[in-house]
Amino acid sequence: MLDKHAAIRTLFNAGYEQRDIARILRLTEATVSKHVAKGNMKRKRIEHSINRQTSEENALAALAYQTKVLRMISEKLESELKEDMSVSEMASKLIPKGEIDAVQKLFTTVKGRELDWSAMVQILRNLMAYVKEEDIELAQRLVPIIDVYINEKRRIG
Repeated sequence: MLDKHAAIRTLFNAGYEQRDIARILRLTEATVSKHVAKGNMKRKRIEHSINRQTSEENALAALAYQTKVLRMISEKLESELKEDMSVSEMASKLIPKGEIDAVQKLFTTVKGRELDWSAMVQILRNLMAYVKEEDIELAQRLVPIIDVYINEKRRIG
């Protein structure tokens, strides 16, 4: 279970307003504000956003490069294949395992991990913004239900 400070930080970093964090976690706005100020969360949120974007861009660039080189290696090895080669000769034309592993690791980095609590919170926030535009009354009825759901997911990890 996330402690109160960690939950505030996660929601704050997901873009929630302090009043919404207070409502979701059933805290006062003053308590949330105190945690935000104490943890220097505004500055950290900006830094985290910049670092994450840069990391994702670097991983995508590395993946594109590795994939291009892997394709070139594959084409080169394929051009050297002959019908009358022995199995061991053909095996020598396989793409090195390390190259494939490197691309798989980069892909996993770019693809991301399983949905974590903060990602779930962000998805629900985006959904609620959409529902609010489409049907404000439905959005208002969903808010307490989603708040309970978010808290339950936080408790069970």
